Amino acid sequence: MKIKIALCQFKVEDNKDNNLQKAALFIAKAKEAKADIIVLPEMFNCPFDSQLFSKYAEREGDTTYNFLKEQSNNVLLIGGSIPEKYENKIYNTSYIFENENLLGKYRKINLFDVSYKNINYIESATVSPGTKHMVIDSKFGKIGIAICFDIRFPGIFTAMEQDNPFLYVIPAAFNHLSGPAHFKLLGRSRALDTQSYLVLCSPASNTNTSYDPYGHSMIIDPWGEVLNELDSDEGIGIQIIDTDFVNEIRAKLPIKKKLI
Repeated sequence: MKIKIALCQFKVEDNKDNNLQKAALFIAKAKEAKADIIVLPEMFNCPFDSQLFSKYAEREGDTTYNFLKEQSNNVLLIGGSIPEKYENKIYNTSYIFENENLLGKYRKINLFDVSYKNINYIESATVSPGTKHMVIDSKFGKIGIAICFDIRFPGIFTAMEQDNPFLYVIPAAFNHLSGPAHFKLLGRSRALDTQSYLVLCSPASNTNTSYDPYGHSMIIDPWGEVLNELDSDEGIGIQIIDTDFVNEIRAKLPIKKKLI
């Protein structure tokens, strides 16, 4: 089965309405290209700034949730992530909609608490960790969902492997220090581990925000080859993937027992 995926990489600013308008423009372009699956970046409605998460946080059923639901008509929309408010906590949450139906939501488990060189960021100062991994059951098959820093923890992918996804989607806002060093390396590693397609979707670089994302959204195949990679600027990455290639790789290099 051939599936067309669109990665929407755009600048996120300190204005929720502008961010949603920008997302809508990119989604419209992806639909014009007849994409089957559309992916948005991590924290697409809010700058990746822990001091802003409380200001931007929404409950399920609020503005951004309804925006994603409406935009998902006739496509599978993996809504990057947003700051989600639940009870007295905030989570880094991805909502996944297919044809205006909520397929699931994933709360980032491994938070970005890092102090290295010029990067000093403690996501857990405002965000609480999720507790469950997420594999959605879409009309295309099973898809594993993770967010950014999760990619450094193979155990999450081992847990998702029990459901045998053919594709993993990871909204991710790496920075200009770890991005060039590790972004592609980690993506290729997890694609090889799982013998699956793997998608990384980042916001575009924005030097006007306190945290400048690396960009370089990409699509990687089960052999570890990068099929499509953007640079740091705004853009849409369109790529057709073939689920038959997943079965081919798994059959020829049988490190997995199941085929999709």
